[in-house]
Amino acid sequence: MGVIWCLHGFLGRGADWDFLRDAGFDIRAPSLFAGDSLDSVRPSQEDILLGYSMGARLALHLMQTHSVAKAVLVSAGVAPPEPGRQELDETWAQRFESEKWDSVVEAWNSQAVFGGRKNPLTRNESDYDRKKLAAALRDWGPAVLHLNLRAISIPTLWVAGEHDAKYREAARRAAEQLKAELFVCPDAGHRVPWEQPERFIARLRDFL
Repeated sequence: MGVIWCLHGFLGRGADWDFLRDAGFDIRAPSLFAGDSLDSVRPSQEDILLGYSMGARLALHLMQTHSVAKAVLVSAGVAPPEPGRQELDETWAQRFESEKWDSVVEAWNSQAVFGGRKNPLTRNESDYDRKKLAAALRDWGPAVLHLNLRAISIPTLWVAGEHDAKYREAARRAAEQLKAELFVCPDAGHRVPWEQPERFIARLRDFL
């Protein structure tokens, strides 16, 4: 088995995946909102792609042009976006460009998708390039980054949290369409790997 390329979500950092390295996995985890770019993600045929949320969409995008051994997609939104999604993403982009850090991060974490669960990861402004955050919302959102699931034949594990109803059902539909494996993690919301790290690690080991 090759290395695991770990792609974080929006407001994520490469260091979010350190718990996998601590568990013995060989990982590469770029920080896409700091010094790294998506172009630096160059998996080989022996490698694994692991993406969470926005990072899962990026992983799917890469899977259309890169042949990898396996993929793991966590809380991946693959359904057609709701009307007005691009306008909403633009509003968030402008807020992350100009609003006070603590205020906009608190507002981001208050969204219904997170189910009122506190973010287990600390977010400091000094760890981010705000222009890159805004660009990601504009360029990598579901209304812009179009994906063709039918073009993907890579063995894939779809992961969603038991309490994340929208993404849980999206994972079920995608797993059926691709004949992929599905893991609905007990007692987890949107942020499965960090809400239930031991369960996530155990299922990841089984899949790999």
